[in-house]
Amino acid sequence: MTRIQWMVTLVALCAFAGVGSAQVPESAFNKDPWPMAKEGPVKVFILSGQSNMQGHASLRTLEYLIYNEETAAEYQQWKDRDGRWTERRDVWVWTTDGERSGNLKPGFGVNEIKIGPELGFGWVIGEHISNQVLLLKTCWGGRSVKRDFLPPSADMPSDEQLRKELENARRRNPNATLEEVKERYGKAYREMLAHVNDVLSNLKQHFPRYDEKRGYELAGFVFFQGWNDMIDGSQRAEKFATFTKRLAQLIKDVRKDLKAPNLPVVIGELGAGGKRGDFQKAQAAVAELPELEDTVKFVKTCELWEPDVEEMVNKGVWKGPDWVKFYNVGSERGYHYLGSARIYYKMGKAFAQGMIELLDK
Repeated sequence: MTRIQWMVTLVALCAFAGVGSAQVPESAFNKDPWPMAKEGPVKVFILSGQSNMQGHASLRTLEYLIYNEETAAEYQQWKDRDGRWTERRDVWVWTTDGERSGNLKPGFGVNEIKIGPELGFGWVIGEHISNQVLLLKTCWGGRSVKRDFLPPSADMPSDEQLRKELENARRRNPNATLEEVKERYGKAYREMLAHVNDVLSNLKQHFPRYDEKRGYELAGFVFFQGWNDMIDGSQRAEKFATFTKRLAQLIKDVRKDLKAPNLPVVIGELGAGGKRGDFQKAQAAVAELPELEDTVKFVKTCELWEPDVEEMVNKGVWKGPDWVKFYNVGSERGYHYLGSARIYYKMGKAFAQGMIELLDK
């Protein structure tokens, strides 16, 4: 065999040998870095509220952060080398939006192409806790504490107010009844508890790998809500003093109804617009109440606002020739935090850091 023939044969043998090992670096790169936890009960965190807890940031704004050199370090873990979304198998999610469940990954926002605070929250909590984690999302758009999330221990409106609401309801539906008007009060609160109890009673159905012998523990409650209360003129006139009382009652009632008297609670600041006023003060006041301090934490979000993206919305960049500049970083109006994945992700991380502070106490 000549030297040239020997070299050709060697190259062919190496190529043939490589066929069996070609998948090694590929599978190593895509190796799941977050396997299911093997010990201890599942730690359950309830994420409740209205549309901003649902999440309205388009996945394209997350992809921009992943592939942008300036931001990739914080977000690149959510894509594998083939461009697929990665998953944390040590963090599970269940959401009322379509009643979807699975491992934590992008796409558990208001629909499968949006994200909310759950992604950043789950990332930080998953890194901090060695147990399996479950994020149980119970949230709906357009809900208030004054009516929809009204807790059982709070006062119902006066008979006069209920009669006025009935009159308004009968303009739309002549057959409306007073009982139907009353039913709206506390409906979201009752639905929240119903979903929580149903999912926890059927964990094996939603998550087949759940180990019933290890069980679960309620670990925390995050409430991120406020828009409908903030724009209520009657509450604004009193500088939202009654809102503070109602939200404190909601926290106490949740603890009572879930039989978790010391359940750590995070209140997410309504920071859309990046400005604070009486409403944000009313939210913060709940965590300062003597009976709730040290177990309730108010987490600020105004600092996460992005004025440059807001300016694009105000100038209508999204519908002009430079539309791509906006669509890389935003996907919604201001009341939904501009549909910015960066804002929602950082809010979720902030909520998790606040929760960890409470847990560590």
